[in-house]
Amino acid sequence: MEKNFLPISINIANQKILILGGGLDAFNKIQILKRFNAEVEVLARTVCDEIKSSNTKYYETEYDKKYMKGYLMLYSCLNNKKLDKQIVTDAQEAGVLVNIHDKPELCQFVSPAIYRQGNISVAVSSNGENVYESIRIRNLIQNKRMF
Repeated sequence: MEKNFLPISINIANQKILILGGGLDAFNKIQILKRFNAEVEVLARTVCDEIKSSNTKYYETEYDKKYMKGYLMLYSCLNNKKLDKQIVTDAQEAGVLVNIHDKPELCQFVSPAIYRQGNISVAVSSNGENVYESIRIRNLIQNKRMF
């Protein structure tokens, strides 16, 4: 199925966001989301030290769809092809927006490369296809300090 993501902004302040996976990809996502005052929680079999020391609520347990209740969205950083497809199905059934790390074909949304200063945000998105080019362009904007 073709994907064509609409670049929109969603108010995630004080919204619960679930991250599945406890590695560095999950930790990097936490750092981004906390800049927007989201309430981030992690669910993973094992959690890396960076997450443990990041003042993020985490649960060291196996994935189960029962944990999806009450979240606005989730990011899966599990890199498990079979489980990723099940997570998409479970999230859709629970009414939770889902992003599967590095798999835009499975995502309901993608996160752009973001430059934020004060109340101004600039988002650069490639429809989930060329993340590094989005980051490069975002960095050009950031280095010019246009705001």
